[in-house]
Amino acid sequence: MAELIAPGLWRLDIPLVGNPLKNLNSYLITGERNLLIDTGFNQPPCRDAMERQLQEIGAQLEQTDIFLTHLHSDHTGLSGVLHREGCSVFIGAVDGRRLVEYAGDQKWHRIYEGYIRDGFTLEQMKTLWNTNPAKMAGPGQAVSYTWVEDGTELTYGGRTLRCVRTPGHTPGHMCLYDAGNRTLFSGDHVLFHITPNICRWDGVADSLGDYLASLDKVRNLAVDCLLPAHRQETGNLKNRVEELKEHHSHRIAEALRTVRETPGLTAYEIAGRMHWSIRSRNWDEFPLTQKYFAVGEALSHLDYLEVRGLIRHTLIHEKNHYTAADISEQ
Repeated sequence: MAELIAPGLWRLDIPLVGNPLKNLNSYLITGERNLLIDTGFNQPPCRDAMERQLQEIGAQLEQTDIFLTHLHSDHTGLSGVLHREGCSVFIGAVDGRRLVEYAGDQKWHRIYEGYIRDGFTLEQMKTLWNTNPAKMAGPGQAVSYTWVEDGTELTYGGRTLRCVRTPGHTPGHMCLYDAGNRTLFSGDHVLFHITPNICRWDGVADSLGDYLASLDKVRNLAVDCLLPAHRQETGNLKNRVEELKEHHSHRIAEALRTVRETPGLTAYEIAGRMHWSIRSRNWDEFPLTQKYFAVGEALSHLDYLEVRGLIRHTLIHEKNHYTAADISEQ
């Protein structure tokens, strides 16, 4: 059921069936024209929930523009289904260009080849090819997106929304800041109860470093109402920023300790020695899709350490192996 948060502002609960995230919070600002923020997977349960709640509110898609906080398929998947002629689908220019690339198989082949070098087997990647929701539940053929940049302003329902680029979770992640109502639509940049997945991105040297800088970018915004994209938990922006930075500080130390204690591991093996909040007794029992995201996150921490000269990787027998940098070189 749609929840009225404030006059003209609704939260739509979109279930992510079989996914540890459990739900997506899609937000709708109503007015002469409506703005729908994020959409859910391109899957029937998401579509059914979205259409039912829009009907409850009485929102017409013909009068509804869409804003996508970032390129992940749980946020963009239904954009093509929900888009109507004459309406806009906004997304940050950086993520938007990548989203168009991800509509074809060539980009995914390159991504999966990289994960094989970082420890996955070819058989595992073949299994993921038709099961990974990041690939299979996206919008498919791209709609005509409208790029926005850091600082772009959009006006809906009497609210002026400033686009705030917060790279890290994705290279072009965008939050929407409504200064007049001290409200931040934080997408996956700031979450509660769970932490945003920060993974390696092609063409990005240090996505974790980018994320930590983006946390500082929003830390001092005047926010009374913080609206994250997952779960119903919310809270104080400054406090949560500090908690997230501390979390990654521990993860960085854990990754470095693992490399120093057992040199020569692949990222896949390093991820298997790190601690994750998932209901599996050991790494072998991790669902394959969750291994994919865990290794991606481990890689972002390894990149962070390598950029700072603390570790290095070497390609041996077509696999990347990590060792600590020689003390004499630091």
